[in-house]
Amino acid sequence: DDEEDESDSDEKTSYARQSSAATDDLTYDELLQVGGQILMLHDEILHQVFAWLPVDAYATLAMVSPHWKHLSRTEAVYKRLCERLYLNQSKRRQLHVSRFGGSYRTMLEERPRVRAAGGCYILKYAQLKQIQRDMWTEVPVGAILESIYYRYLYFQEDGRVLYALTSSPPHLMFPRLLKVCLKKHDDAAAVWGTFQVQKNELIITARQPWHTIKFELTIETSSIHGRFGALTLNRHFSSPSASFEDWSHDRV
Repeated sequence: DDEEDESDSDEKTSYARQSSAATDDLTYDELLQVGGQILMLHDEILHQVFAWLPVDAYATLAMVSPHWKHLSRTEAVYKRLCERLYLNQSKRRQLHVSRFGGSYRTMLEERPRVRAAGGCYILKYAQLKQIQRDMWTEVPVGAILESIYYRYLYFQEDGRVLYALTSSPPHLMFPRLLKVCLKKHDDAAAVWGTFQVQKNELIITARQPWHTIKFELTIETSSIHGRFGALTLNRHFSSPSASFEDWSHDRV
């Protein structure tokens, strides 16, 4: 086995040297076609570059090349990802990897979390309203009056969440949310809040101009959107004074 490992190591080293020599002779346009010099960067430099990417982007990194696949699937990388995600989301100081068989990869696969900086959760509410007909009603007979609004939740790794309540559909709202996140633009419908994850329970608090809201949700382990890709709204509170205790006089 040791001889096979040494042989594999020599082959990888030889392959890397050959690849480096081959890319040195390529033109700029040819380098772009094969992936560029970034494929030949040292592992430590690559790790520092990857650290700026969302956690969910690591699955895409593994498909770039066999080397990147090996680089992005080590236990050390899984540990960094777990620290980025769970320490901020659960507000804890340390991770108990022993509860997952001592494997950070198992923790990343099984421990509930929200997708931070890698997607937007949408809670859609729709209600059919009864049309009250009188002499001033202009709605045609047979028409259906439907009220639709959306709640958008875009989570950040630092424990913040961008919350928006609006009737604008996703194809119109996504560009607005990107402007808030990337260009720091203000949006009348969006506010920043905070969130915390405890097991599979998610608590969100956000302050709007007229009141503070609090959501209690459940993170679904699996759905048509993948692992941890869906949320279930359990309770919704509102309070002008931001007090959500049972004795609060203005909690709704």
